[in-house]
Amino acid sequence: MPGDGNGRLERLAWALLWLFVFSIPWQKSAGAPGVGTLSHLFGVVAFAAGAAAAWRRGRVRPPNLAIVLAGAWVLWSAATYFWSLDPAATASRALTFFELWVMFWLVWDQCRSASRQSQLLLAYVLGAVAASGLGVLRYWQGRETYYRRYTAPGFDPNDFGLILALAIPMALYLSLRGGRRARGISRAAILAILPGLLLTGSRTALVAALVGFGFAVWTWRRAEGWERAASLLPLVLLLAGVFRLAPEHSRERLATLPSELAQGTLHNRTQIWKAGLKALKRHPLAGVGAGAYPEAVRPWLGVPPRAGHRYVAHNTFLSVLVEGGVTGFGLYALLLTTLVVYVLMMRPVERALWAVMLAAWAAGVSTLTWEQYSPSWLMAALIATEWARSFESPGEGA
Repeated sequence: MPGDGNGRLERLAWALLWLFVFSIPWQKSAGAPGVGTLSHLFGVVAFAAGAAAAWRRGRVRPPNLAIVLAGAWVLWSAATYFWSLDPAATASRALTFFELWVMFWLVWDQCRSASRQSQLLLAYVLGAVAASGLGVLRYWQGRETYYRRYTAPGFDPNDFGLILALAIPMALYLSLRGGRRARGISRAAILAILPGLLLTGSRTALVAALVGFGFAVWTWRRAEGWERAASLLPLVLLLAGVFRLAPEHSRERLATLPSELAQGTLHNRTQIWKAGLKALKRHPLAGVGAGAYPEAVRPWLGVPPRAGHRYVAHNTFLSVLVEGGVTGFGLYALLLTTLVVYVLMMRPVERALWAVMLAAWAAGVSTLTWEQYSPSWLMAALIATEWARSFESPGEGA
């Protein structure tokens, strides 16, 4: 029957989107011939199935303001190609942004219920567990990413640490509001994620993780006694790892966080930021071009001593400002403001989750360049879908 065939196509599209989200936390660790990574292949197939399902049903979900603003920012980033200091980098970055915007649309079009929202959250959490396991495995094998720092294959320790840290508030939410099976899985997942996070030695990830545990504090009164204990135990274990349980080299690096914040250079990031601001003065309105930050700071910083490396902003907000100018930054700021407004309109527990997620993300990307990373866009998409659900009556769309 035609209707049954359409239903199978919709279910297939959803399953492929779930698989793609599951692959995001370990997306750099598995390659696929001809398409780059296995995660990229999942994304391409998920888009093909999602587009086919939308064509079959004859309609797509009307866009919201966040999607429109994200699309406008992507278009502006592509337009910077015409004056970019590094046109090849800008073309590559613009294509990445477009692919991420497509992911945003896929989540918005298909994730229309509380059940599906929870399924995508669980997909990311389980992906983070798998990624953490890969990092722990490399530790046991003695295969360090940088000096005595460990990640899943292909990742920078700070990026990898933040990917894992963002899974913590998601898991805490599922342990409070998910189904029975999801609650048990989520509690176990947090315990499985912590070792991988600590082995990165990432101070940025540690701060983001501590912010993420703010969800448990925010929802303390709503939780039952055993739920409070279940959310408190991982925090205790994280702190125990920082001061006692983690390998000595990881503890020593994490212990430098207070001194770096008080009087350090954040591993020379402040020098990179100053060079970026100098480049901004030369190109204030239109920017230097998406992805062209390394070329823009070359007059002051040269090239990194390590072969194959390039200087990046190490601050998402500064990166957007320098590469897109005041115009591009204005669009990006409007997008973030819209997401904040969406969060404020949500139901209490969901508002707690996404407010904490935004805070943890902001803390992390203040020292990382993450406007082109999938987790940033997935978070925006899930905020948009949850905002749409906030107008439903209780039980509707469940």
